[in-house]
Amino acid sequence: MRKFWTSIFLVYVSITMGACSYVRMTMGEVRLSLSPAHRQDAEAIKQANPDECGVLMGSIVSDKSTGVMFAIVAFSEDLLNIKPADFNILSEPGPYMLYVPRGRYRIVAFADFNKNRVFDQNELVGRLNNPGIVAVDRGQVISGLDFSVAGKGSNYVESPVDIQLPDTTEVVKKAINQGGAVRLDDRIFSREYGSMGLWSPAQFIHELGVNIYAPEKYDNGKIPILFVHGSGGTPRDWEYLAGNIDRTRFQLWFFFYPSGLRLETISGLLYENLSFLYKTYGFSTLYITAHSMGGLIVRSFFNRYALEGPPYSVKLFVSISTPWNGVESAQLAPEKSLFKGPPVWQDLAPESPFLKTLYHHHLPSELNYYLFFGYRSYKVFVKKAEDGVIALESQLYPTAQSEATKCFGFNENHASILSCKNVVEQYVQVLRAC
Repeated sequence: MRKFWTSIFLVYVSITMGACSYVRMTMGEVRLSLSPAHRQDAEAIKQANPDECGVLMGSIVSDKSTGVMFAIVAFSEDLLNIKPADFNILSEPGPYMLYVPRGRYRIVAFADFNKNRVFDQNELVGRLNNPGIVAVDRGQVISGLDFSVAGKGSNYVESPVDIQLPDTTEVVKKAINQGGAVRLDDRIFSREYGSMGLWSPAQFIHELGVNIYAPEKYDNGKIPILFVHGSGGTPRDWEYLAGNIDRTRFQLWFFFYPSGLRLETISGLLYENLSFLYKTYGFSTLYITAHSMGGLIVRSFFNRYALEGPPYSVKLFVSISTPWNGVESAQLAPEKSLFKGPPVWQDLAPESPFLKTLYHHHLPSELNYYLFFGYRSYKVFVKKAEDGVIALESQLYPTAQSEATKCFGFNENHASILSCKNVVEQYVQVLRAC
């Protein structure tokens, strides 16, 4: 199973790409026929330098393999001795995600047709042939790597890749497009995983992936509201606000991602997740609400939205306590320091290249954007107005204000603003007006 700063009954949607939806398997000890040292270099890069990694995404298509387990494997063409840089287990044909160091890769698929709980070397059932070799750069998200699987394996892979499943395999099937379900109090939404996503994004991805979760199966009669948490957060941060939304009119989606990654990468994962959901359900309208750093991710998402013009329309965007001009504390770890912090700090630093390009494209003309901000600090001594984490001048960055339909301020700190009755009342009024 795959898992991804401080910073309800749900269904997964992932794009793992948050997030397309991914069927993950609790692997426990996954044994390959090569020694642990064989994968150490790829794993070491992912753990120590997530900024050097990218994401490969696609789908396995097959109508003849019901009940058969699949393994999607990425072989590096650059690391010594062609070997798996990452693999993804699927309980049925569907979307997959691979998190790999930048480089060149061949992607192949195995199917456990003999059901011996081992993906044998002679159970190779598919190769990605177009392109045959995929080159991924740092922070890049490459999607559309789809291929079909037909019939039983007849080819033999020339690398040692036997992947054995444990005796007690738990298939996790919680993505919204897979019909699964999970509650907001599920353990995967614990603070532990939020912290993991910030400080160990590779481990987060390995255990959870990047998914979108929902409290119920898709209903084409309800407008989806997508919630995007902030640094070190989880979908559970939205529990109070989500509990006060009219569920007869709206359905709730929650994007869960590793917040330590670069913001443009996360934004790309969000975009691909939503693209996959559109292909699955064909929704026409979407509302988005984001807290803190999540607002930056969504604003970056709108830049790609402007360039590619997706077939669905985002009609509402509400940002809450977003650092539109960055966070001063993100500059505390000097560039040459032994402690550099998570990659995302580079983007959150005021005047970062990411922030300088954030407003390159206008928000959609059909969009209503509301800016919520807080101004109560829990600190005794403060040099400037803030909410305890984000400076007021960053929350009210002039360019962001100029884009807003209206701004609303609340006497709340960075965390309490999500559990404030006045905030909920104003938010509900905004929903009613749309």
